[in-house]
Amino acid sequence: MLYTPLLMLITFLVVQFGLAYLGNQVAAAAAREGSRIARVGGGTPASLAAGEARARTIVATIGHGLCTLDGPPTARLVNGGEDVQFVVRANAEQVIPRFTFGIDHTVTGPVERFRADTP
Repeated sequence: MLYTPLLMLITFLVVQFGLAYLGNQVAAAAAREGSRIARVGGGTPASLAAGEARARTIVATIGHGLCTLDGPPTARLVNGGEDVQFVVRANAEQVIPRFTFGIDHTVTGPVERFRADTP
């Protein structure tokens, strides 16, 4: 009887950390996929917007109930337009009120460019 509240707290903490881990995986997948779309599109404004839209879709479908976006995903060109930097910020789902984890994933990769073969 005395240990019941402690056992319940430990159970809730385990569930909370599990949800934070799963939310972290969803945010990482959204950042990777959004970055891939933006990089393959050549880093154009349209491809950056398509990557951001794809990241929102992934968080909404795969991450439904695991995490919520903390602002829109952002994609921008860095290193003089040679690389795409993609940032996803989210919050893990809460089991314990006011006990949440902020998730922040940044993926940077080179812009895909076609280079013709040289003889």
